[in-house]
Amino acid sequence: MITSGAVPGEAEAATVLGPLRDRLDDLDRRLLGLVVERMELCLDIARLKAEHGIPMMQPSRVGLVVGRARAHAAAHGLPEQYLGDLYERIVAETCAQEDVLMAELDGAEDR
Repeated sequence: MITSGAVPGEAEAATVLGPLRDRLDDLDRRLLGLVVERMELCLDIARLKAEHGIPMMQPSRVGLVVGRARAHAAAHGLPEQYLGDLYERIVAETCAQEDVLMAELDGAEDR
């Protein structure tokens, strides 16, 4: 503990913060893995949509997912916009990846 008002050095900061930063790093690894898993699942869904002629963009579903993120934020004392914006970005990238997949599938059908 610092009592002299001096700014801690990097070594002391690493010692004090290390255990929590390790937990944060582990949480980030898991979170990033889940984001990748989510994208893979969305692309599986996109393949099924293409196979069954279901429109790729489903605004009601997007609204549901983003709304659920906003509600989750509010329920946990976070600004709704924080998780809402995050999910809007996730959905936007998912749509972009689905467009790439659709172009690939269309190209495969043309062969």
